[in-house]
Amino acid sequence: MTRSQRIATDVFTSLRAHKQRTFLMMLGVAVGVAVLSAAIVIGQGTERRIMDLVEKHGLDMLMVRAGGEVQVFAPQADRGLAVLVVADVRAIEAEIPGVSLVSAVQNQRDITVVYEDRSVTTRAFGVEPNWMEIRHRDMAEGEFLSESDMDAMARVVMLGAKVARALFPEGGAVGRTVRVGNDPYTVKGVMIEMGVNAGGDDWDDRIVVPFTTSSRRMFNRPYLEQIVIQVSDVGAVLDTAERVRNLLRVRHAIAPGEQDDFFVREAEDVENASLETSSTLSALSMAVAIVALLAGGLMIMNLMLAAVSQRSHEIGLRRAMGARSTDILRQFLLESLLVALGGGVVGVTAGMAVALLACIVVGLVFGIHPARKAAHVDPVVSLRGRAA
Repeated sequence: MTRSQRIATDVFTSLRAHKQRTFLMMLGVAVGVAVLSAAIVIGQGTERRIMDLVEKHGLDMLMVRAGGEVQVFAPQADRGLAVLVVADVRAIEAEIPGVSLVSAVQNQRDITVVYEDRSVTTRAFGVEPNWMEIRHRDMAEGEFLSESDMDAMARVVMLGAKVARALFPEGGAVGRTVRVGNDPYTVKGVMIEMGVNAGGDDWDDRIVVPFTTSSRRMFNRPYLEQIVIQVSDVGAVLDTAERVRNLLRVRHAIAPGEQDDFFVREAEDVENASLETSSTLSALSMAVAIVALLAGGLMIMNLMLAAVSQRSHEIGLRRAMGARSTDILRQFLLESLLVALGGGVVGVTAGMAVALLACIVVGLVFGIHPARKAAHVDPVVSLRGRAA
């Protein structure tokens, strides 16, 4: 038997003889590696989720918000800035090349919607008919507003999925009359479920009415919160955004060097802000994982140092029988290496299992409500709503 083989045999013999110590050393490394593996997997999943959310925002869409500060996501409160007007919308539509669709947008929070003994407080949007195509929305029931609704300042309303569930838990919202504020509105459609956007804004907790209705009846004001723009060529989004900025600066008489009184948001702004948040969370997770790994390493070192004291008789006997100091060094390093590798294998397996389990739990928790709703849809009511 060679010297290396004898050292390896001694290492395995020692690890088997001190199973509790070996387990504790492996456990420290396993925990650190498990946290690291889970952080990596969850971080990658978060990034993919963010990219899906960015695509929901629309890669071909520009959004102009009132107010000069950077506004990647929706403000948390109504601000009432009288900056953007319908004339700005029509100017963008007429003067900016490469713009395929434009819609004026008003919105206001804390709007109460009532049906019989049920009520919700939500956010109301006044938009033009092409808004749905620009925002890549679709209808689950009924239909979206039309030009005739705009011309008539019709009291019709489209419900977000969450609002529809709250007011009509059994379905059949289309054609019913609800009260928005103090006025009756006919439910013309229910929008598909969209979920929460990258900024935490619930797309399903809202109602939509014709822009003429919101500006002349519901809100009774001319100014806008947003202008949404669809660009015909995704590759020209940045150039189009700059043209929109230049046009609005001229229209708003903003002198050179003065700050804009509006903000043009591009899909890239949403992506960057979302990924920055994701990167911060990933960095924190990685920091926790590294600390756990360091703790595992320190545990190995302390237990190995204790083992040196406990095995001093064995070490002295081996040296007396001809073992060199390098042999002792190799033995203890090999023990440490095998423990770390064993803990790493266990940690990677556990980390992947934790990440997989987390994904399963998220899928079940957030999928159970729509699944149960789908299972309890009344086909008669649903088909009647579609026909309406």
